[in-house]
Amino acid sequence: MKFTMWIGWLSVVALLTVCACGSQLGEEKKQEDSKEELLESEKLPEGLSPEQAAKVVATVGDRTITVGDVTEQINRLSPYIRRRWATPEKRKEFLQKLIRVELLSQEAERQGLADDPEVQRTVKQVMIRLMVKNDLEKELLPTSIEEKTLREEYDKEHDKYHRPAQIRASHIVVKDEAAAVKLIVELKAKSKDRKLFREKAKKESIDEETKGRGGDLGYFSRPAERRDDEPEVAAAVAEAAWTLEKVGNFLDKPLKTEAGWHVIKLTNKKPEMNRSFDSVKRLIENRLLRQARREGMDKFVEDLRSKAKIQVFEENLAKMEVDGFDPTGVHHHGATARPAGVAEATAAASEKSGGDSP
Repeated sequence: MKFTMWIGWLSVVALLTVCACGSQLGEEKKQEDSKEELLESEKLPEGLSPEQAAKVVATVGDRTITVGDVTEQINRLSPYIRRRWATPEKRKEFLQKLIRVELLSQEAERQGLADDPEVQRTVKQVMIRLMVKNDLEKELLPTSIEEKTLREEYDKEHDKYHRPAQIRASHIVVKDEAAAVKLIVELKAKSKDRKLFREKAKKESIDEETKGRGGDLGYFSRPAERRDDEPEVAAAVAEAAWTLEKVGNFLDKPLKTEAGWHVIKLTNKKPEMNRSFDSVKRLIENRLLRQARREGMDKFVEDLRSKAKIQVFEENLAKMEVDGFDPTGVHHHGATARPAGVAEATAAASEKSGGDSP
């Protein structure tokens, strides 16, 4: 199989997904994982004999497409997309799309694009992904975390998964009671104006710490349940704010403290949070797996680096222009030539080695 045939097959899944599914893909991705697992049984048989797999279903010029090729490409699709190609008639349509990909790849080869720097970069990315998938994931990168480690991490991050109920409030601090009462009357009369409180706080509050953010005090628990990671809120202010029942409510009367007279408004609420180990176990495992796999990949690269002969020419690097800007401060308009690298490939490999997102 020639160069572009190989690249064509590596890219065919993405092309078919775009060509064949259109707007349906977004809806299909919304389906539940459990339903997707059930549809795994609809895969075509993968245990084809060499003779069965080698049977030719189409030729495109001097290239052949076999039963094995079609089977492999259909089975690479997600279950809900694969379901579209279950009938013989639909498989004929699928084959036409494979032929389309091959026609395009042959034309690209005819135009000399096989040696294009962008194509070569793509080849490097694909090779790295295949290496990670076929070798590193099986031998070097971890695929699971021991339950004992997960439990220890859960206990270490107890406060992350357990939190008392919290409220968020804002205040405006003024020097005298009359000014505070006047503010309350005005704010209540214009309660639908959501910007007014913040504007008044920035303009009239004497609390320098909060006036810049419109009087916002942040989220805080009841004084008796306060945690170290919560903002400092005077106990009297916190207790008064906790007497408010509905978001948007104001204290009927201003509160007197050493700082002045406080006009207090409730802006949000958070219920108590108590997440069990079982409810967050998978999140913790995914995070630790990403970390462990990144470290494994970094170690693998460092081992390769120690065995390789690498030379860095910093004087040339310093002269390189990037997107019309150079370190001397002179801006250049128009396109500039940039050396082709493997930044995209290493980024893709790092992302792959990091595992699935939670």
